[in-house]
Amino acid sequence: MDMISILRAIRQLEQPAVLATVIEVEGHAYRKAGAAMLLLSNGESIGTVSPGCIESDLFERISSVCETGRYVVVEYNMDPDEDPIWGEAVGCGGVIKVLLEPVSGAFRELLLEALHVLDTGRDVRIVRSLQGEELHYEIVAQEGEKSSELATDWEFDLLLSNRQRVILFGAGPDAVPIYQLLAQSSFHVIVADWRPNLLGSFPGAECYIGTPERLRNQLQLNHDDAVLVCSHQLYYDREMIQWALTAGPRYIGVMGSSKRIDLLFDGQVPPPAVKAPVGLSIGAEGPYEIAVSIAAELIGLRKQWRSLVREDHDPKGEQHERVRHLFGGGAEQPHGQTEVAARAFTGRSARQYGSSCSIG
Repeated sequence: MDMISILRAIRQLEQPAVLATVIEVEGHAYRKAGAAMLLLSNGESIGTVSPGCIESDLFERISSVCETGRYVVVEYNMDPDEDPIWGEAVGCGGVIKVLLEPVSGAFRELLLEALHVLDTGRDVRIVRSLQGEELHYEIVAQEGEKSSELATDWEFDLLLSNRQRVILFGAGPDAVPIYQLLAQSSFHVIVADWRPNLLGSFPGAECYIGTPERLRNQLQLNHDDAVLVCSHQLYYDREMIQWALTAGPRYIGVMGSSKRIDLLFDGQVPPPAVKAPVGLSIGAEGPYEIAVSIAAELIGLRKQWRSLVREDHDPKGEQHERVRHLFGGGAEQPHGQTEVAARAFTGRSARQYGSSCSIG
């Protein structure tokens, strides 16, 4: 579950809710800093921040956070030598800090604006910072804009990227598990085929009908896309590969045997951007195992691509240092009213008072 799914759920909210975000991790943990979970007052949730070990405790805090309108920071010590309760329950051996924020008022508006930026195809940063006794929120679109230069005690900078787009060319039965796994793994999967009767197997999917020549006018491939070629029709697969190579997406995966791949590439070695056969080499057999190998490969590649983006954003590792000192000391903070401050650039900021505590 990714942050975009959480933001879209927030857009439909009709009940009190709390956003739980992992803001610091020391040692081993199931989720890393930036992992988030939406806790609804009716007991439902979206996303995860642990294997299920601390969620019940987080739910116990929803009513208090919503009633006071204050943020709270909770620390969970998973080391059994330090905390026999949480340490024995989880066994990870790490310490995590979770920020709980009521999703209401100016903060909710800010999150919805971040979603709007993402919907326009741009990445966005949500910046949380402590300025005196105030928790300050800000969104910054990734187009050369800078966050506030006001002095802060700490800053937590979370980069949100659009879902990786995957063009799945070929809607046969073996494409169904590929679509399902990729969609469940937070990819934006587009299914395309010239046979409209096959597209009925992908309910809820974004689908396009046409041969590669026709799809050129409907889909604009770009460098950030991944393309999976699996129509099993030699002529159209070759045409799709040629179009993809011209458009230059990051990844072109081709399904088929070695013999078929030789036919597609006229016996030549495929270009570097092409993975043929597609998927990790795990000895997969049958459509579901092959789908697992493809999904695993794309998940790993997505991680690499996002790491490159983050290195470009913060090449000296300064962001890591800012994150390490979040909410230091665990001191109780006074609370007050929420207020909104407009900024000179395209974006919004909000301030909210809250508190920090520890149960470790």
